[in-house]
Amino acid sequence: METLKDYLEGAYRIKRIPTYIADRCTERKSVGHVCQVCADICPQNIYPTGKRKRPIWDQCLKCGICSASCPARCITTPSRRVESFLMAAARKGRLTIACENEGSGAKLSETCIAAISWEQLAVAALREGVVISLRACGECSYDACKEVIEQNLSELRFFLGDEVFKERVTVLREGDEYEDSTGEEAISRRELFGFFNNLSVDTAFTMMPKVENARDNGLLFRAMLRDSVAQKAAETEAAARPKYAVKLPRFTEKCYNCGYCESACPNGTLKIVQGKDSFTVAVDVWKCTGCGLCKSRCRVDGISGIVPMRMSTLGKVAVAKLPNHICPMCGKPFSYETDKDHCRVCETKLRNEAVKKKREERKKKKEMEAAAAALAATEAEAAVETQEPAVAEAEEL
Repeated sequence: METLKDYLEGAYRIKRIPTYIADRCTERKSVGHVCQVCADICPQNIYPTGKRKRPIWDQCLKCGICSASCPARCITTPSRRVESFLMAAARKGRLTIACENEGSGAKLSETCIAAISWEQLAVAALREGVVISLRACGECSYDACKEVIEQNLSELRFFLGDEVFKERVTVLREGDEYEDSTGEEAISRRELFGFFNNLSVDTAFTMMPKVENARDNGLLFRAMLRDSVAQKAAETEAAARPKYAVKLPRFTEKCYNCGYCESACPNGTLKIVQGKDSFTVAVDVWKCTGCGLCKSRCRVDGISGIVPMRMSTLGKVAVAKLPNHICPMCGKPFSYETDKDHCRVCETKLRNEAVKKKREERKKKKEMEAAAAALAATEAEAAVETQEPAVAEAEEL
């Protein structure tokens, strides 16, 4: 029988170590943007810094902290970490998460809670709720991970909203107590490792999302969150569907469909759909990590910023519909900021043609003037020749 780990490594190509998708890294795709999150957070310093260009995977602990911390989600989570999360989240009741050093018997124990992204926490919160124990963090000396954990909690609160966060998320600090009331303690040991375990495996398999491309596996938990939101929406009437806060690019009227933002996006989030008189900018919300590369690549302030928006779906949505500004000569879009009637290329062509025409006119004028001067000289010579005999006759008289 195929195990969940085999399924992850086979169908989803999620490996035992993190996979670094270099061409999706924001630092590599941007100009002047410095991102060293993976290098700063890694406890083994395996990621490249300075002259070193490749990670040293032999030293990797497979903790998954880098993948949960990467702002562009260009690092996949190790298969063992994905499996443990799915198995824990599939069990009955709230998902309890704690550090391995705490020893509290939580359903999911990690080397560090920083290895669990806010998307994973959101998936668990939307299922039956999540309890996050930070009681052992006070004894930890690794401050970088503490910052990541607090950032993830902040992102989770932002996404869910204060009301849903208070209802479905419990954060335990030093001195707090929590009692799981799901009744799992009453299940016998045989049931726990027999039927109940098989049920958890089946549920874990059904939680796996569909991804279009193996390169999207860095966004696996975002795809899982997309499906969780869609399931919640299907269970709720349209008027009462909850909305979640996400960060998306805001397009302005200066956007003229140049396509720079579409090509700059590391995750292929943006798609420009061309119409007859207008064009539409569509965004795959679940793929957008809010990295801001689209804004930095825009040359005409067509994107005012990465702003929070509330969405009832994390699928593809239209964020802007703008009129076409097409060059009548070549048929390509061009900027509104110019006061010309054509794009720069065609304006240059027209200007060169005008200069060439003027040169030809000046050349033709000079040739005509030269021809006229030559004709006048010929006529003058002819007039002199006709007057010579008369002069000779006058001399004889």
